[in-house]
Amino acid sequence: MAYRRTAYMQERVSRRKQQMIKAAEELISEHGYKSMTMQDVAKRAKTSIGNVYFYFSNKDEMVMEVIDHLCQEIWDNDHFDKMDLSSYPHYAIEALDDFLKITAIFQKKHFAKAILGGATYPGFRDRILAYFEGKAGVRYAKYSDFYEGVDRDLAFACHFGSVINVMMKVLKDELDRTPEEVGKFLARWKLQARGLQAEIVDKAMADLDTLIREVAKLKETESASDDA
Repeated sequence: MAYRRTAYMQERVSRRKQQMIKAAEELISEHGYKSMTMQDVAKRAKTSIGNVYFYFSNKDEMVMEVIDHLCQEIWDNDHFDKMDLSSYPHYAIEALDDFLKITAIFQKKHFAKAILGGATYPGFRDRILAYFEGKAGVRYAKYSDFYEGVDRDLAFACHFGSVINVMMKVLKDELDRTPEEVGKFLARWKLQARGLQAEIVDKAMADLDTLIREVAKLKETESASDDA
């Protein structure tokens, strides 16, 4: 009879693995990818080195899973399901989506710098870029009606490349800008690149400011609820 894990055991296995992924993320942020060892992860996660190797065959495999976990966390970092967006145009909603994802990346700035700037293995950077390029491509397809008369594939390549370039310069401290400044600038730049009239762009950015405040209030409410 084949061995089958119970729901309890499956949850326990998943929780243990997540503890190791979290430990690896913290260590990479604090000391960089090169300095982190599997033994360090075991110590930080309060488990044995044998357990670490049970879940991950080597350090690179572990880091790849850490990257996947963080990319998904960043992409899902929004409050759309808790907000009434029915009165806002697609332009404003997409601008908010861009803003939230960009600022979420900066919340992991130390990790991003350690991986994108310090790792010798090019697969790490490629993995991050491939993830976000794939996700962003789906969104471009969704809003394809906004690009009438424009080569959508070229528009996407131009926009994605520009966003990555700006992000890298800020992460490397070559541009001294706050996450909020970067998020708002890129949101406005994307709307302008579509050739929208100035008054439409200004209205979308005003809506974005309102939505950002709504998200901030939601986060404050959630934080107060967690502390209660």
